[in-house]
Amino acid sequence: MPLCNKLIAAQFAGPEGGLAPALRLLFLTVLVISVIHGAEARRSPADLVIINAKVRTMTTPDSVVQAFAVNGNRITAIGTTKLIKSFIGPSTRVIDAGGRLVLPGFNDSHVHFMAIGNSFSSIDLRGAKSGAEMTERIAHYARFLPKGRWILGGHFDNNNWELPSRKSLDAVSPDNPVFLYRSGATAAFANTRAFEEAKLKAGEEGVDVSFTGEATGTVRGTALKKLASVVPSNHMTNWPEVAETATNYAASLGVTSVQDMNSDDGRSTYVELERKGKLKTRVYDCLPLRGWSKLKSSRLPAKPEAMVTDGCLKGFSDGDDEGKPGLLRDVMAGDSAGFQIMLHAIGASANHIALDVFEQALKTNGIRDRRFRVEHAHNVGEPDLPRFVRSNIIASMQPFLFEGNRGSRFGALLKQKALVAFGSDASMVDFNPLAGIHAAVNAGPESIPVYDAVRAYTLGSAYAQFQEKEKGTIESGKLADFVILSDDVFAIDRQKIREVKVVLTVVNGKVVYQTN
Repeated sequence: MPLCNKLIAAQFAGPEGGLAPALRLLFLTVLVISVIHGAEARRSPADLVIINAKVRTMTTPDSVVQAFAVNGNRITAIGTTKLIKSFIGPSTRVIDAGGRLVLPGFNDSHVHFMAIGNSFSSIDLRGAKSGAEMTERIAHYARFLPKGRWILGGHFDNNNWELPSRKSLDAVSPDNPVFLYRSGATAAFANTRAFEEAKLKAGEEGVDVSFTGEATGTVRGTALKKLASVVPSNHMTNWPEVAETATNYAASLGVTSVQDMNSDDGRSTYVELERKGKLKTRVYDCLPLRGWSKLKSSRLPAKPEAMVTDGCLKGFSDGDDEGKPGLLRDVMAGDSAGFQIMLHAIGASANHIALDVFEQALKTNGIRDRRFRVEHAHNVGEPDLPRFVRSNIIASMQPFLFEGNRGSRFGALLKQKALVAFGSDASMVDFNPLAGIHAAVNAGPESIPVYDAVRAYTLGSAYAQFQEKEKGTIESGKLADFVILSDDVFAIDRQKIREVKVVLTVVNGKVVYQTN
Protein backbone atom coordinates (compact mmCIF):
# COMPACT_ATOMS: atom_id res chain seq x y z
CA MET A 1 0.00 0.00 0.00
CA PRO A 2 1.39 3.49 -0.87
CA LEU A 3 2.65 5.50 2.13
CA CYS A 4 -0.15 8.09 1.93
CA ASN A 5 -2.76 5.34 2.12
CA LYS A 6 -0.96 3.70 5.09
CA LEU A 7 -1.07 7.01 6.95
CA ILE A 8 -4.77 7.36 6.26
CA ALA A 9 -5.36 3.82 7.48
CA ALA A 10 -3.37 4.44 10.71
CA GLN A 11 -5.18 7.70 11.46
CA PHE A 12 -8.61 6.14 11.22
CA ALA A 13 -7.80 2.73 12.72
CA GLY A 14 -10.34 1.11 14.98
CA PRO A 15 -9.57 -0.68 18.26
CA GLU A 16 -8.61 -3.93 16.51
CA GLY A 17 -6.25 -2.20 14.12
CA GLY A 18 -8.85 -2.15 11.30
CA LEU A 19 -10.81 0.81 10.06
CA ALA A 20 -13.68 2.19 12.08
CA PRO A 21 -16.89 1.27 10.23
CA ALA A 22 -17.93 4.90 9.74
CA LEU A 23 -14.61 5.75 8.18
CA ARG A 24 -14.11 2.64 6.04
CA LEU A 25 -16.17 4.14 3.19
CA LEU A 26 -14.14 7.37 3.30
CA PHE A 27 -10.88 5.43 3.07
CA LEU A 28 -12.14 3.35 0.13
CA THR A 29 -13.28 6.51 -1.65
CA VAL A 30 -9.87 8.12 -1.23
CA LEU A 31 -8.20 4.92 -2.38
CA VAL A 32 -10.37 4.73 -5.53
CA ILE A 33 -9.68 8.38 -6.33
CA SER A 34 -5.94 7.81 -6.00
CA VAL A 35 -6.14 4.80 -8.34
CA ILE A 36 -8.09 6.82 -10.92
CA HIS A 37 -5.61 9.66 -10.81
CA GLY A 38 -2.76 7.17 -11.12
CA ALA A 39 -4.41 5.64 -14.20
CA GLU A 40 -4.85 9.10 -15.72
CA ALA A 41 -1.17 9.83 -15.15
CA ARG A 42 -0.18 6.56 -16.81
CA ARG A 43 -2.51 7.04 -19.82
CA SER A 44 -0.55 6.42 -23.02
CA PRO A 45 -0.62 9.24 -25.58
CA ALA A 46 -2.45 8.43 -28.81
CA ASP A 47 -0.76 8.31 -32.19
CA LEU A 48 -3.66 10.16 -33.78
CA VAL A 49 -6.71 12.01 -32.47
CA ILE A 50 -9.73 13.42 -34.28
CA ILE A 51 -11.36 16.29 -32.37
CA ASN A 52 -14.19 18.79 -32.89
CA ALA A 53 -15.99 16.43 -35.23
CA LYS A 54 -19.48 15.11 -35.79
CA VAL A 55 -18.70 11.41 -35.62
CA ARG A 56 -21.49 9.11 -36.73
CA THR A 57 -20.37 5.82 -35.23
CA MET A 58 -23.02 3.90 -37.24
CA THR A 59 -23.72 1.65 -34.25
CA THR A 60 -27.24 3.12 -33.93
CA PRO A 61 -29.06 5.88 -35.85
CA ASP A 62 -28.55 8.44 -33.08
CA SER A 63 -24.99 7.56 -31.98
CA VAL A 64 -22.90 10.72 -32.42
CA VAL A 65 -19.66 11.62 -30.61
CA GLN A 66 -17.22 14.50 -30.93
CA ALA A 67 -13.86 12.80 -31.02
CA PHE A 68 -11.80 9.62 -30.86
CA ALA A 69 -8.23 8.44 -30.41
CA VAL A 70 -6.14 5.99 -32.41
CA ASN A 71 -3.12 3.93 -31.37
CA GLY A 72 -1.41 1.99 -34.10
CA ASN A 73 -4.15 0.79 -36.43
CA ARG A 74 -6.96 0.62 -33.83
CA ILE A 75 -9.42 3.07 -32.36
CA THR A 76 -8.70 3.14 -28.64
CA ALA A 77 -11.15 5.68 -27.20
CA ILE A 78 -14.20 7.68 -28.25
CA GLY A 79 -16.02 10.51 -26.52
CA THR A 80 -15.99 14.27 -26.12
CA THR A 81 -13.29 16.51 -27.49
CA LYS A 82 -12.32 17.37 -23.90
CA LEU A 83 -11.83 13.69 -23.04
CA ILE A 84 -9.90 12.83 -26.20
CA LYS A 85 -7.60 15.83 -25.80
CA SER A 86 -6.27 14.13 -22.68
CA PHE A 87 -4.71 11.52 -25.00
CA ILE A 88 -2.61 14.11 -26.83
CA GLY A 89 1.12 13.74 -26.28
CA PRO A 90 4.25 15.26 -27.82
CA SER A 91 4.10 12.98 -30.88
CA THR A 92 0.33 12.78 -31.33
CA ARG A 93 -1.01 13.90 -34.69
CA VAL A 94 -4.06 16.08 -34.05
CA ILE A 95 -6.71 16.51 -36.74
CA ASP A 96 -9.32 19.15 -35.99
CA ALA A 97 -12.35 18.22 -38.09
CA GLY A 98 -13.89 21.67 -37.67
CA GLY A 99 -17.32 20.22 -37.04
CA ARG A 100 -17.32 18.12 -40.20
CA LEU A 101 -18.93 14.69 -40.51
CA VAL A 102 -16.76 11.65 -39.81
CA LEU A 103 -17.90 8.19 -40.94
CA PRO A 104 -16.43 4.69 -40.98
CA GLY A 105 -14.54 4.12 -44.23
CA PHE A 106 -16.71 3.07 -47.15
CA ASN A 107 -16.56 -0.62 -48.05
CA ASP A 108 -17.54 -1.34 -51.66
CA SER A 109 -19.00 -4.84 -51.74
CA HIS A 110 -18.69 -5.34 -55.51
CA VAL A 111 -15.89 -3.94 -57.66
CA HIS A 112 -13.51 -4.97 -60.40
CA PHE A 113 -10.46 -3.36 -58.88
CA MET A 114 -7.92 -3.91 -61.65
CA ALA A 115 -10.43 -2.60 -64.18
CA ILE A 116 -10.78 0.55 -62.08
CA GLY A 117 -7.03 1.02 -62.25
CA ASN A 118 -6.98 0.34 -65.97
CA SER A 119 -9.64 2.97 -66.58
CA PHE A 120 -6.76 5.43 -66.09
CA SER A 121 -4.57 3.66 -68.66
CA SER A 122 -6.09 5.59 -71.55
CA ILE A 123 -7.77 8.99 -71.56
CA ASP A 124 -10.57 9.84 -74.01
CA LEU A 125 -10.33 13.50 -75.03
CA ARG A 126 -12.74 13.41 -77.98
CA GLY A 127 -15.12 15.71 -76.14
CA ALA A 128 -12.52 18.25 -74.99
CA LYS A 129 -13.44 21.80 -75.98
CA SER A 130 -10.35 23.75 -74.95
CA GLY A 131 -6.69 23.46 -74.07
CA ALA A 132 -7.56 24.29 -70.45
CA GLU A 133 -10.05 21.42 -70.27
CA MET A 134 -7.52 19.06 -71.79
CA THR A 135 -4.91 20.07 -69.21
CA GLU A 136 -7.37 19.76 -66.33
CA ARG A 137 -8.39 16.26 -67.31
CA ILE A 138 -4.78 15.12 -67.70
CA ALA A 139 -4.01 16.60 -64.27
CA HIS A 140 -6.85 14.50 -62.80
CA TYR A 141 -5.33 11.33 -64.21
CA ALA A 142 -1.83 12.22 -63.06
CA ARG A 143 -3.07 12.56 -59.46
CA PHE A 144 -3.59 8.80 -59.19
CA LEU A 145 -0.95 7.27 -61.44
CA PRO A 146 2.34 5.92 -60.08
CA LYS A 147 5.43 7.83 -61.14
CA GLY A 148 6.58 6.76 -64.58
CA ARG A 149 3.24 5.38 -65.75
CA TRP A 150 2.26 6.62 -69.22
CA ILE A 151 -0.88 8.61 -69.98
CA LEU A 152 -2.09 7.45 -73.39
CA GLY A 153 -5.13 7.83 -75.61
CA GLY A 154 -6.37 11.25 -76.60
CA HIS A 155 -8.04 11.27 -80.05
CA PHE A 156 -8.85 14.94 -79.53
CA ASP A 157 -9.99 17.34 -82.27
CA ASN A 158 -8.57 20.81 -81.74
CA ASN A 159 -9.62 22.39 -85.02
CA ASN A 160 -11.56 25.02 -83.07
CA TRP A 161 -9.18 25.53 -80.14
CA GLU A 162 -5.48 25.78 -79.42
CA LEU A 163 -3.47 23.07 -77.72
CA PRO A 164 -1.97 23.92 -74.34
CA SER A 165 1.73 24.67 -74.27
CA ARG A 166 4.08 21.78 -73.66
CA LYS A 167 5.24 23.51 -70.47
CA SER A 168 1.68 23.70 -69.09
CA LEU A 169 1.33 20.00 -69.83
CA ASP A 170 4.63 19.35 -68.03
CA ALA A 171 3.39 21.28 -64.99
CA VAL A 172 0.48 18.88 -64.37
CA SER A 173 2.31 15.66 -65.32
CA PRO A 174 5.99 16.06 -64.40
CA ASP A 175 6.41 12.39 -63.44
CA ASN A 176 4.34 10.71 -66.15
CA PRO A 177 5.06 10.51 -69.89
CA VAL A 178 2.06 11.86 -71.84
CA PHE A 179 1.49 10.69 -75.43
CA LEU A 180 -1.91 11.61 -76.90
CA TYR A 181 -3.10 11.02 -80.45
CA ARG A 182 -5.00 13.65 -82.38
CA SER A 183 -8.16 12.45 -84.13
CA GLY A 184 -7.09 10.77 -87.32
CA ALA A 185 -3.88 9.53 -85.65
CA THR A 186 -1.55 11.38 -88.05
CA ALA A 187 -0.27 13.64 -85.27
CA ALA A 188 0.12 13.43 -81.51
CA PHE A 189 0.87 15.67 -78.55
CA ALA A 190 3.45 14.74 -75.90
CA ASN A 191 5.07 16.21 -72.82
CA THR A 192 8.76 16.59 -72.03
CA ARG A 193 8.88 13.36 -70.04
CA ALA A 194 7.69 11.41 -73.10
CA PHE A 195 10.25 13.22 -75.27
CA GLU A 196 12.96 12.14 -72.84
CA GLU A 197 11.81 8.50 -72.90
CA ALA A 198 12.01 8.51 -76.72
CA LYS A 199 15.19 10.65 -76.78
CA LEU A 200 13.42 13.13 -79.06
CA LYS A 201 14.72 16.66 -79.50
CA ALA A 202 13.67 19.82 -81.25
CA GLY A 203 14.92 19.84 -84.83
CA GLU A 204 14.38 16.13 -85.42
CA GLU A 205 12.18 15.08 -88.30
CA GLY A 206 8.53 15.19 -87.32
CA VAL A 207 8.94 17.42 -84.24
CA ASP A 208 7.03 20.70 -84.54
CA VAL A 209 8.84 23.72 -83.16
CA SER A 210 7.82 27.23 -82.15
CA PHE A 211 9.25 30.41 -83.65
CA THR A 212 11.87 30.30 -80.86
CA GLY A 213 12.99 26.86 -81.97
CA GLU A 214 11.51 24.94 -78.99
CA ALA A 215 9.52 21.74 -79.42
CA THR A 216 5.80 22.51 -79.09
CA GLY A 217 4.92 18.96 -78.12
CA THR A 218 3.25 18.08 -81.42
CA VAL A 219 4.85 15.18 -83.33
CA ARG A 220 4.21 13.57 -86.68
CA GLY A 221 5.62 10.91 -88.96
CA THR A 222 9.00 9.59 -87.86
CA ALA A 223 8.89 11.31 -84.46
CA LEU A 224 5.43 9.90 -83.76
CA LYS A 225 6.59 6.38 -84.58
CA LYS A 226 9.65 6.83 -82.39
CA LEU A 227 7.44 7.82 -79.46
CA ALA A 228 5.05 4.92 -80.05
CA SER A 229 7.97 2.47 -80.05
CA VAL A 230 8.97 3.28 -76.45
CA VAL A 231 5.51 2.86 -74.91
CA PRO A 232 5.69 -0.27 -72.68
CA SER A 233 4.08 -3.24 -74.40
CA ASN A 234 2.59 -4.37 -71.07
CA HIS A 235 0.97 -1.00 -70.35
CA MET A 236 -2.49 -2.52 -69.85
CA THR A 237 -1.22 -5.61 -68.01
CA ASN A 238 1.35 -4.05 -65.69
CA TRP A 239 -0.70 -5.17 -62.71
CA PRO A 240 1.39 -3.54 -59.95
CA GLU A 241 0.98 -0.14 -61.63
CA VAL A 242 -2.68 -0.78 -62.39
CA ALA A 243 -3.40 -1.83 -58.80
CA GLU A 244 -1.51 1.16 -57.39
CA THR A 245 -3.61 3.47 -59.54
CA ALA A 246 -6.80 1.82 -58.30
CA THR A 247 -5.85 2.10 -54.63
CA ASN A 248 -4.82 5.75 -55.03
CA TYR A 249 -8.18 6.52 -56.60
CA ALA A 250 -10.08 4.58 -53.95
CA ALA A 251 -8.43 6.63 -51.20
CA SER A 252 -9.62 9.86 -52.83
CA LEU A 253 -13.22 8.61 -52.64
CA GLY A 254 -13.07 7.45 -49.03
CA VAL A 255 -13.20 3.78 -50.07
CA THR A 256 -11.12 2.00 -47.45
CA SER A 257 -12.15 -1.57 -48.37
CA VAL A 258 -13.19 -3.34 -51.56
CA GLN A 259 -14.49 -6.77 -52.37
CA ASP A 260 -12.85 -7.59 -55.69
CA MET A 261 -14.91 -9.60 -58.18
CA ASN A 262 -12.20 -9.67 -60.87
CA SER A 263 -11.98 -13.07 -62.52
CA ASP A 264 -8.17 -12.94 -62.32
CA ASP A 265 -6.29 -13.81 -59.14
CA GLY A 266 -4.74 -10.52 -57.98
CA ARG A 267 -3.70 -11.59 -54.50
CA SER A 268 0.05 -11.69 -55.09
CA THR A 269 -0.05 -8.23 -56.67
CA TYR A 270 -1.95 -6.75 -53.74
CA VAL A 271 0.30 -8.45 -51.18
CA GLU A 272 3.42 -7.12 -52.92
CA LEU A 273 1.89 -3.64 -53.08
CA GLU A 274 1.25 -3.84 -49.34
CA ARG A 275 4.83 -4.96 -48.72
CA LYS A 276 6.04 -1.83 -50.50
CA GLY A 277 3.76 0.35 -48.38
CA LYS A 278 1.65 1.42 -51.36
CA LEU A 279 -1.64 -0.39 -50.71
CA LYS A 280 -4.19 2.09 -49.35
CA THR A 281 -7.24 -0.17 -49.59
CA ARG A 282 -8.19 -3.41 -47.86
CA VAL A 283 -8.93 -6.00 -50.53
CA TYR A 284 -11.14 -9.08 -50.17
CA ASP A 285 -10.10 -10.92 -53.34
CA CYS A 286 -12.52 -13.40 -54.88
CA LEU A 287 -11.73 -16.18 -57.33
CA PRO A 288 -14.08 -17.83 -59.85
CA LEU A 289 -16.40 -20.44 -58.34
CA ARG A 290 -14.82 -23.29 -60.27
CA GLY A 291 -11.42 -22.25 -58.92
CA TRP A 292 -12.23 -23.47 -55.41
CA SER A 293 -9.50 -26.14 -55.47
CA LYS A 294 -6.88 -23.53 -56.40
CA LEU A 295 -8.05 -21.33 -53.54
CA LYS A 296 -7.92 -24.28 -51.14
CA SER A 297 -4.24 -24.84 -51.90
CA SER A 298 -3.20 -21.18 -51.84
CA ARG A 299 -5.07 -19.50 -48.99
CA LEU A 300 -3.60 -16.38 -47.47
CA PRO A 301 -2.96 -16.44 -43.70
CA ALA A 302 -6.22 -15.74 -41.86
CA LYS A 303 -5.48 -12.49 -40.01
CA PRO A 304 -8.46 -10.31 -39.04
CA GLU A 305 -6.60 -7.05 -39.64
CA ALA A 306 -4.83 -8.10 -42.85
CA MET A 307 -4.94 -5.68 -45.77
CA VAL A 308 -5.41 -8.54 -48.25
CA THR A 309 -7.79 -11.42 -47.53
CA ASP A 310 -9.44 -14.18 -49.54
CA GLY A 311 -11.91 -17.03 -49.13
CA CYS A 312 -14.66 -15.99 -51.56
CA LEU A 313 -15.78 -17.58 -54.82
CA LYS A 314 -18.00 -15.95 -57.43
CA GLY A 315 -20.26 -17.75 -59.88
CA PHE A 316 -23.12 -16.86 -62.22
CA SER A 317 -26.79 -17.69 -62.28
CA ASP A 318 -27.92 -16.90 -65.81
CA GLY A 319 -31.54 -17.91 -65.34
CA ASP A 320 -31.23 -21.07 -67.44
CA ASP A 321 -32.80 -24.13 -65.80
CA GLU A 322 -30.55 -26.42 -67.85
CA GLY A 323 -27.49 -24.98 -66.14
CA LYS A 324 -28.94 -25.32 -62.65
CA PRO A 325 -27.54 -28.83 -61.86
CA GLY A 326 -24.01 -27.75 -62.79
CA LEU A 327 -24.33 -24.58 -60.74
CA LEU A 328 -25.57 -26.59 -57.76
CA ARG A 329 -22.64 -28.97 -58.11
CA ASP A 330 -20.12 -26.11 -58.10
CA VAL A 331 -21.78 -24.33 -55.19
CA MET A 332 -21.91 -27.52 -53.15
CA ALA A 333 -18.21 -28.20 -53.81
CA GLY A 334 -17.06 -24.68 -52.92
CA ASP A 335 -19.30 -24.54 -49.87
CA SER A 336 -18.13 -27.95 -48.67
CA ALA A 337 -14.56 -26.65 -48.88
CA GLY A 338 -15.53 -23.90 -46.45
CA PHE A 339 -15.53 -20.91 -48.79
CA GLN A 340 -18.01 -18.07 -49.11
CA ILE A 341 -20.07 -18.33 -52.28
CA MET A 342 -21.58 -15.42 -54.18
CA LEU A 343 -23.71 -15.70 -57.31
CA HIS A 344 -24.30 -12.99 -59.90
CA ALA A 345 -28.03 -12.80 -60.61
CA ILE A 346 -30.00 -10.26 -62.65
CA GLY A 347 -33.62 -11.01 -63.49
CA ALA A 348 -36.41 -12.93 -61.78
CA SER A 349 -35.37 -16.33 -63.13
CA ALA A 350 -31.67 -15.89 -62.34
CA ASN A 351 -32.43 -14.81 -58.77
CA HIS A 352 -34.93 -17.64 -58.28
CA ILE A 353 -32.35 -20.22 -59.38
CA ALA A 354 -29.63 -18.66 -57.19
CA LEU A 355 -31.90 -18.82 -54.15
CA ASP A 356 -32.92 -22.41 -54.97
CA VAL A 357 -29.28 -23.49 -55.23
CA PHE A 358 -28.30 -21.75 -52.00
CA GLU A 359 -31.21 -23.21 -50.06
CA GLN A 360 -30.41 -26.70 -51.33
CA ALA A 361 -26.80 -26.28 -50.21
CA LEU A 362 -28.01 -25.14 -46.78
CA LYS A 363 -30.10 -28.28 -46.40
CA THR A 364 -27.43 -30.65 -47.67
CA ASN A 365 -24.25 -29.23 -46.14
CA GLY A 366 -25.63 -28.37 -42.72
CA ILE A 367 -25.54 -25.31 -40.52
CA ARG A 368 -22.55 -22.96 -40.36
CA ASP A 369 -21.89 -19.25 -40.69
CA ARG A 370 -21.47 -19.26 -44.50
CA ARG A 371 -23.10 -15.93 -45.57
CA PHE A 372 -24.21 -16.82 -49.09
CA ARG A 373 -24.54 -13.74 -51.29
CA VAL A 374 -26.55 -12.83 -54.37
CA GLU A 375 -24.61 -10.24 -56.34
CA HIS A 376 -26.87 -7.53 -57.81
CA ALA A 377 -30.09 -9.23 -56.66
CA HIS A 378 -31.75 -7.15 -59.37
CA ASN A 379 -35.33 -7.65 -60.51
CA VAL A 380 -36.05 -10.26 -57.84
CA GLY A 381 -39.54 -11.67 -58.19
CA GLU A 382 -41.93 -10.54 -55.46
CA PRO A 383 -42.47 -14.08 -54.05
CA ASP A 384 -38.69 -14.53 -53.71
CA LEU A 385 -38.02 -11.41 -51.61
CA PRO A 386 -38.84 -13.10 -48.25
CA ARG A 387 -36.40 -15.92 -49.01
CA PHE A 388 -33.43 -13.61 -48.40
CA VAL A 389 -34.58 -13.17 -44.80
CA ARG A 390 -35.73 -16.73 -44.29
CA SER A 391 -32.42 -18.22 -45.43
CA ASN A 392 -30.09 -15.42 -44.22
CA ILE A 393 -28.87 -14.74 -47.74
CA ILE A 394 -27.13 -11.41 -48.32
CA ALA A 395 -28.30 -9.13 -51.11
CA SER A 396 -25.16 -7.41 -52.46
CA MET A 397 -26.61 -4.48 -54.40
CA GLN A 398 -25.47 -1.47 -56.42
CA PRO A 399 -27.94 1.43 -56.22
CA PHE A 400 -26.10 3.71 -58.67
CA LEU A 401 -25.60 0.96 -61.27
CA PHE A 402 -29.36 0.55 -61.55
CA GLU A 403 -30.33 4.15 -60.75
CA GLY A 404 -33.86 4.90 -61.93
CA ASN A 405 -34.66 1.22 -62.51
CA ARG A 406 -37.52 -0.11 -60.41
CA GLY A 407 -35.92 -3.55 -60.32
CA SER A 408 -33.71 -2.42 -57.43
CA ARG A 409 -35.67 -3.63 -54.41
CA PHE A 410 -33.28 -2.65 -51.63
CA GLY A 411 -36.04 -0.65 -49.96
CA ALA A 412 -38.37 -3.64 -49.83
CA LEU A 413 -35.58 -5.96 -48.68
CA LEU A 414 -34.51 -3.65 -45.86
CA LYS A 415 -38.09 -3.29 -44.68
CA GLN A 416 -38.20 -7.07 -44.39
CA LYS A 417 -34.95 -6.96 -42.34
CA ALA A 418 -32.90 -8.63 -45.05
CA LEU A 419 -29.10 -8.46 -44.98
CA VAL A 420 -28.05 -5.84 -47.55
CA ALA A 421 -24.59 -4.69 -48.60
CA PHE A 422 -23.94 -1.84 -51.03
CA GLY A 423 -21.31 -1.46 -53.72
CA SER A 424 -20.80 0.09 -57.14
CA ASP A 425 -19.77 -2.53 -59.74
CA ALA A 426 -17.03 -0.10 -60.78
CA SER A 427 -15.47 0.22 -63.28
CA MET A 428 -18.80 -0.35 -65.01
CA VAL A 429 -20.03 2.86 -63.37
CA ASP A 430 -18.80 5.62 -61.05
CA PHE A 431 -16.78 4.23 -58.13
CA ASN A 432 -17.89 7.06 -55.81
CA PRO A 433 -19.87 5.69 -52.81
CA LEU A 434 -21.67 9.02 -52.46
CA ALA A 435 -23.19 8.44 -55.90
CA GLY A 436 -24.54 5.12 -54.62
CA ILE A 437 -25.86 6.64 -51.39
CA HIS A 438 -27.48 9.46 -53.39
CA ALA A 439 -29.18 6.92 -55.66
CA ALA A 440 -30.43 4.85 -52.71
CA VAL A 441 -32.05 7.76 -50.87
CA ASN A 442 -33.61 9.20 -54.04
CA ALA A 443 -35.10 6.00 -55.45
CA GLY A 444 -38.80 6.82 -55.42
CA PRO A 445 -40.81 4.04 -53.72
CA GLU A 446 -37.61 2.16 -52.89
CA SER A 447 -35.94 5.17 -51.21
CA ILE A 448 -34.32 4.45 -47.86
CA PRO A 449 -33.11 6.71 -45.01
CA VAL A 450 -29.61 8.14 -45.30
CA TYR A 451 -28.58 6.15 -42.22
CA ASP A 452 -29.59 2.86 -43.86
CA ALA A 453 -27.76 3.73 -47.08
CA VAL A 454 -24.55 4.67 -45.26
CA ARG A 455 -24.82 1.60 -43.03
CA ALA A 456 -25.18 -0.68 -46.10
CA TYR A 457 -22.00 0.88 -47.49
CA THR A 458 -20.10 0.42 -44.20
CA LEU A 459 -21.26 -2.14 -41.64
CA GLY A 460 -23.45 -4.00 -44.14
CA SER A 461 -20.51 -4.58 -46.46
CA ALA A 462 -18.24 -5.46 -43.53
CA TYR A 463 -20.74 -8.12 -42.45
CA ALA A 464 -20.87 -9.41 -46.03
CA GLN A 465 -17.19 -10.33 -45.74
CA PHE A 466 -17.24 -11.63 -42.14
CA GLN A 467 -15.53 -8.51 -40.77
CA GLU A 468 -18.23 -6.69 -38.81
CA LYS A 469 -16.18 -7.15 -35.63
CA GLU A 470 -13.18 -5.44 -37.23
CA LYS A 471 -14.63 -2.53 -39.20
CA GLY A 472 -17.79 -0.84 -40.40
CA THR A 473 -18.38 1.26 -37.27
CA ILE A 474 -16.35 3.70 -35.22
CA GLU A 475 -15.89 1.96 -31.88
CA SER A 476 -13.04 1.38 -29.47
CA GLY A 477 -11.11 -1.69 -30.58
CA LYS A 478 -12.05 -1.48 -34.25
CA LEU A 479 -9.69 -0.81 -37.13
CA ALA A 480 -8.94 2.86 -37.68
CA ASP A 481 -10.46 3.14 -41.17
CA PHE A 482 -12.54 6.32 -41.52
CA VAL A 483 -13.31 9.36 -43.65
CA ILE A 484 -14.07 13.04 -43.13
CA LEU A 485 -16.59 14.56 -45.56
CA SER A 486 -16.98 18.13 -46.74
CA ASP A 487 -20.69 18.20 -45.83
CA ASP A 488 -23.07 16.36 -43.53
CA VAL A 489 -25.02 13.92 -45.71
CA PHE A 490 -27.51 13.48 -42.87
CA ALA A 491 -28.38 17.19 -42.80
CA ILE A 492 -28.16 18.51 -46.36
CA ASP A 493 -30.76 18.23 -49.12
CA ARG A 494 -30.78 14.61 -50.32
CA GLN A 495 -30.44 15.78 -53.90
CA LYS A 496 -27.03 17.30 -53.09
CA ILE A 497 -25.42 14.22 -51.56
CA ARG A 498 -23.62 13.32 -54.79
CA GLU A 499 -21.81 16.71 -54.65
CA VAL A 500 -20.20 15.96 -51.26
CA LYS A 501 -16.44 15.46 -51.34
CA VAL A 502 -13.99 13.47 -49.24
CA VAL A 503 -11.70 15.73 -47.21
CA LEU A 504 -9.56 13.06 -45.55
CA THR A 505 -9.22 9.28 -45.64
CA VAL A 506 -7.50 7.16 -42.99
CA VAL A 507 -6.72 3.45 -43.44
CA ASN A 508 -5.03 1.34 -40.78
CA GLY A 509 -4.47 4.44 -38.68
CA LYS A 510 -2.59 6.28 -41.44
CA VAL A 511 -3.73 9.25 -43.50
CA VAL A 512 -3.79 8.03 -47.11
CA TYR A 513 -5.60 10.95 -48.70
CA GLN A 514 -6.09 14.59 -47.74
CA THR A 515 -7.25 17.59 -49.74
CA ASN A 516 -4.99 20.60 -49.80
